[in-house]
Amino acid sequence: MLYNIFYRLENLNIQIKVKNNKISLLYKDGSLPMDLKKQIQQHKEEIKRRLEENEQARRYGFLIYAYGELYEFRYGKGSYLFIEREGNKAIVWRGSYIHGDPRPYRIKVLANRVPFHHALAEAVGFIEWLKRQEAPSRRE
Repeated sequence: MLYNIFYRLENLNIQIKVKNNKISLLYKDGSLPMDLKKQIQQHKEEIKRRLEENEQARRYGFLIYAYGELYEFRYGKGSYLFIEREGNKAIVWRGSYIHGDPRPYRIKVLANRVPFHHALAEAVGFIEWLKRQEAPSRRE
């Protein structure tokens, strides 16, 4: 449902934001259909949560696709970390790719069918681990 709402908003050139815990829409007069307005009102809390989750992921360096259905973080040449939503659950996985091949040659699942906040925490934990690995050792 959220995907459809965000898709329609984008196609109608309507911007949606959360400010002070309220949804605000930026649009030209007459461009917001009443049925879409009702859908936004019905799913207000879910929309706010999705926009906040997208912003959290963006802060950690994720690219966001399909309005928050897929998140991508590149951490090396051909190495990616993904979060994929499946309904109200999410999967976190890493994939390693060879240039020119769209299929990963290695996949590692970090979390499977967990709530999104858990999936993001798992992904962020991996990103933090990567940062510690890249940091120069203090013992040297």
